[in-house]
Amino acid sequence: MWRALIVILAMSALVGCASPSTTNMIGTARAPLTADQVTVYLQDPACFEAIALLTATSDASFTFSEQAQMDAVLLRLREAAARVGANGVLLKRTGEQRDDSVYVGTGVGGYGGNVGFGINIGKSFGLMDKTAEGVAIWVLENCD
Repeated sequence: MWRALIVILAMSALVGCASPSTTNMIGTARAPLTADQVTVYLQDPACFEAIALLTATSDASFTFSEQAQMDAVLLRLREAAARVGANGVLLKRTGEQRDDSVYVGTGVGGYGGNVGFGINIGKSFGLMDKTAEGVAIWVLENCD
């Protein structure tokens, strides 16, 4: 009984862990940086090398205002860029998408030697997430 419960709880945790960002390498990664070392650019810098294509969403950021969701998306882009050693993100596109989250909950209770178990699955409708696409870049200080 307890093994089945542990398996179900582990599966529930995995369902809720969808990645809010993706990284596709198109260049050579560098040593990782921190997100605060990454600058977001709206126009191409004079000289840079492309490292990776990035996407991010505000899904599961637990933010509700438009600005807070966009801040979460930009932070996720900067974090993804920092992981591949980029010192910049060239922002290409922002938008919105319908929240496709599925929520799974489990519960166990016991009383007087009896054990009860329940699973709850739900879906949110009508919520929107912010999205962004960018390029992780290494900005060169000196152009030759």
